[in-house]
Amino acid sequence: MADAIARLCDPAGDPTDSSIDLIVVGPASMARRLLLERGVDPDAVRIVDAGRGASMAGNPLSTLRAHDDVTVTVAVGLVSARLADGWVSVGHTGAAVAAAVLGLGRLAGMSRPALAVVVPSLAGPVVLVDAGAATDATPDVLRQFALAGWAYSTSLGVASPRVGLLTIGSEEGKGDRLRKSAHDLLAETLPAAGVRYVGPVEGHDVALGSLADVIVTDGFTGNVLLKGIEGAVRWSAHRMGQLYGDAEPARRIVRETATSEFAGGMLLGVNGVTVVGHGAGTADEICACVRLADKAARLGLVTATQRALAAVSTT
Repeated sequence: MADAIARLCDPAGDPTDSSIDLIVVGPASMARRLLLERGVDPDAVRIVDAGRGASMAGNPLSTLRAHDDVTVTVAVGLVSARLADGWVSVGHTGAAVAAAVLGLGRLAGMSRPALAVVVPSLAGPVVLVDAGAATDATPDVLRQFALAGWAYSTSLGVASPRVGLLTIGSEEGKGDRLRKSAHDLLAETLPAAGVRYVGPVEGHDVALGSLADVIVTDGFTGNVLLKGIEGAVRWSAHRMGQLYGDAEPARRIVRETATSEFAGGMLLGVNGVTVVGHGAGTADEICACVRLADKAARLGLVTATQRALAAVSTT
């Protein structure tokens, strides 16, 4: 994280970053030391002290309930108090989701939040939701995710987004019990709300993007798919480098993808800009998450998503 802050504070870096006012949340003494080691004046960055992080091995909800000085709790508190326009977490996803729900509250119509990732496809950006916030779901939860994903895609400028349900085949009747029930519910409720539902889609449709602009699934399946795509991209880049004797063009594509809007997930269904990145993200990838949060705040995506979600939920 300190390396990412150093990049964002570098005047020779991306000029779009210079307008971002940064707040670093964590143990203040450690933050100052790490920034100094990277040539960043700690006084150029606002540091808000937090006593502890959320352990990757522990129960995040228990940690948040037992302590009020956890980094994610303190960061969410800044957004809730309107002292920050959004926040980024690259640690424990479960802790970030729990802190956002407890500290920001859920939007009307959402019983559970969902992590939406904008995946670059051949036909254009595809919103994959959920990518890891809710590892299990019911048909009605998937309906909520579909509406939130549609609203988010609309907020990003997609006109009349097409919504598809991720399953193992595009034919009627394919999938497990959850997917079959969810398909029936989506087919009945989404068109009545003015949402284009294209039916079941398969995993390769996420990367192709020709059938749907929003693809809905549970967080367990979505997270597995997302990491599978990441691995496939890296494997392809490696093999192309071997075949053509120059790995740099393929590596450049991987870097550009990893530092685009694909770098982080937008948590839909909470009342505040929340971006969750990879715990092992590079400095450039974390910078991309910060830029995504900045873009969401500037465009008012939470408000726009809330309005669109309310409109389709009451139709």
